[in-house]
Amino acid sequence: MKNRVTKTCALCLCAALAVGTTGGAVLAFTGNKEKTEVVNEVETPVLAVPETTGETTAATKDETVYVFSGADGAVQKVIVSDWLKNKVGQEKLNDNSRLTDVVNIKGKEGSTVGDNGSRIWDADGRDICYQGNIDSELPVDMKVSYKLDGVSIAPEDLKGKSGKVTIRFDYENKQYETMKIGENEEKIYVPFAVVTGLILDNETFSNIEVSNGKLINDGTRTIVAGIAFPGLQESLHINSEKLVVPSFVEVTADTKSFSLGMTLSLATNSLFNEIDTSLFDSFSNPAALLTQLSDVVNQLADGSSKIHDGLSTLLDKSTELVEGGNALSDGAKSVKNGASQLDGGIGQLQDGAASLAEGLNTLTANNDALNGGAKQVFDSMLATAQSQLTTAGLAVPNLTIENYASVLDSVIETLTSHIADGQAAQTVAAVKAQLDNYNTFYTGLQNYTAGVAQAAGGATQLKDGAAELKNGSAALSTGAEELSAGIDKMKAGLPVLIIGVTQLRNGAEALANGLNEFNEKGVEKITGFVDGDMVGLLQRVKATIDASKNYSNFSGISDQMDGQVKFIYRTAEIGD
Repeated sequence: MKNRVTKTCALCLCAALAVGTTGGAVLAFTGNKEKTEVVNEVETPVLAVPETTGETTAATKDETVYVFSGADGAVQKVIVSDWLKNKVGQEKLNDNSRLTDVVNIKGKEGSTVGDNGSRIWDADGRDICYQGNIDSELPVDMKVSYKLDGVSIAPEDLKGKSGKVTIRFDYENKQYETMKIGENEEKIYVPFAVVTGLILDNETFSNIEVSNGKLINDGTRTIVAGIAFPGLQESLHINSEKLVVPSFVEVTADTKSFSLGMTLSLATNSLFNEIDTSLFDSFSNPAALLTQLSDVVNQLADGSSKIHDGLSTLLDKSTELVEGGNALSDGAKSVKNGASQLDGGIGQLQDGAASLAEGLNTLTANNDALNGGAKQVFDSMLATAQSQLTTAGLAVPNLTIENYASVLDSVIETLTSHIADGQAAQTVAAVKAQLDNYNTFYTGLQNYTAGVAQAAGGATQLKDGAAELKNGSAALSTGAEELSAGIDKMKAGLPVLIIGVTQLRNGAEALANGLNEFNEKGVEKITGFVDGDMVGLLQRVKATIDASKNYSNFSGISDQMDGQVKFIYRTAEIGD
């Protein structure tokens, strides 16, 4: 029991000193650097993300967060990949996630979305693998800065330059809980271990050194792996004069015609999650920690051997990301083609609308002449009828377009009923019939010219609207082309991501080797450090482990699930 508790208490301290030494070069977190040392061959290294054991739920969520950033570490895109492990073959999996644009990348199982991010997957006994996007603050920020001959320089300005170059990765831990330590409330940060790896071409770089890390040189390339624990110094209240827990990795080298491929960084809190903190409550002999440090380092070395398995799993998940990228690229091409066809069709609509508006405006210009001429003819016919009636001795009011019908009907009735002059009545009826026929034409002409004017106005609006629509469709087509090109570029970079993960996995074995040697060279440093407030240290170590166990996801998780999460940061290349 005491052995287990001792290992638990010293784990944070040992993890902070977990980079050992090889080839006689001492690695510690007080600023020492390891120089390049050529080895005969590169064996398969390890970089562990141990899987949480002792799970009590029917399903677990294994989450990987891919962070794509510029060469300076500025985040450009975040993609989250989730693996719901259906351990007992449930028909339904109750999930919770803040992801958008969710895509099932392994199967065709569907899901039902509820309130507050809840989602029920129709698992039918199977695991679910899906991915999506998220716009949330990352728990660990990474910034990359560069210097050439001691002077700060933008990454894009480094391409092709020569001199003494410094590449520094700074990590800021933003994920913390407020916990009671003794009588005080203190910030306790989730204990992330961040491992950063990069590959340097020996024709471009020489005299390579790295702080808080290891180097492996196969004669052609140098694999650089560094480790940091941002926030751990603050959580444990470690005196920096006695021990510095690194929150950065710094690489220096001489360079000729500088260029740099992508870098990869893995951030995980899994190292701390299997420790049983209940053992701290009954532990009564803190001094025993010092005699058990060697055992603790051996335990860490055993745990770090699992990192290779973890990165192998990560490599498989990266393959899924490539498959998703291919599907995304195909969809973007379909959008681009459809937008181009839409733009062409709207161009034809615009031309037709312009022609239609021009023709209708020409017709409208003749409306007044047509209506005026028709009225003149109508007035002439009415005057002729008026003259004929007067000559026949019939006194009638002046005939107008509005009253002729009622006036003539009255005359016809008078001739028929009172004067009994049937011949005269027929003559008047014939005149009225001619006027009625022309009135029908006259009314139709007015309706026609009014319709032409209205159509001309509508055609003008259609022409203007088509022009605006054309501008929008052109912008849509251009945007779709840029989207497709950007996704193709991302797709082209995904295989490189797999290569980088493989290289990072292969380059990290030196960390595990260093742990073994630290068993001999690190105990005295820790012994000198822990001669102060052991009770307070134990409380902070316990609180740090509790904070780690409480942080099991980034995008959301159901109360019915256990989970674990890791973050992969990829920076852009500089130069070719």
